Amino acid sequence: MADDVRPNHSPNLRTQEATDFPAREKRLTVAEFDRMAEAGLLNEPGKHELWDGRIMMTPPPGAPHMDAESRINEALVLGIAQAGLRAQFRVVPGGGLQIGECDLRQPDLMVVRLPINRERRPSGDGVVLVIEVAHSSLPDDLGEKRGKYAAAGVAEYWVVDVQHALLHVFRGPHAGDYPPAQQLAAEASVSPLFAPGLSFAVADLV
Repeated sequence: MADDVRPNHSPNLRTQEATDFPAREKRLTVAEFDRMAEAGLLNEPGKHELWDGRIMMTPPPGAPHMDAESRINEALVLGIAQAGLRAQFRVVPGGGLQIGECDLRQPDLMVVRLPINRERRPSGDGVVLVIEVAHSSLPDDLGEKRGKYAAAGVAEYWVVDVQHALLHVFRGPHAGDYPPAQQLAAEASVSPLFAPGLSFAVADLV
């Protein structure tokens, strides 16, 4: 019957179709990602980020991660207040950092310069320090994320290695990356670039 249309299994046709219509991966933009979140499509527990247009989900942090993040947050807030810098800087836990049209990260902690633009998320030039608390995520934090934060222009990036009680300090991004990190053990101290007068014992952070 003329109306009985069947798939054409000709190898030549399949080759032509594959050539004419190559498969393409759909990359989400941050705006599309936000609309999905507003529609309740990202309700799984954990952290949702957009990595080059792909949704990445990290499970909720374990107890060591939460403990370290809480202590670091408390130390930063207290240090900024004691230094009289509350009008200049703010600690933002778990905030969104937009790196590009298709890239949105949620660092464990950020220190941002005030005033904050309430109409958009902070970008690299408004963020003076990013901190990631690492356990199983250490390879990503020292690798892929390091490159992203450097490319965004974040002046200083700390990776808190909970398992080995080390602080990896990256500073001065250039050409999309940071110079090799300074590794600080628990007995050392560290002063952030945005407030050189502040000093934190690494033992209080790791």
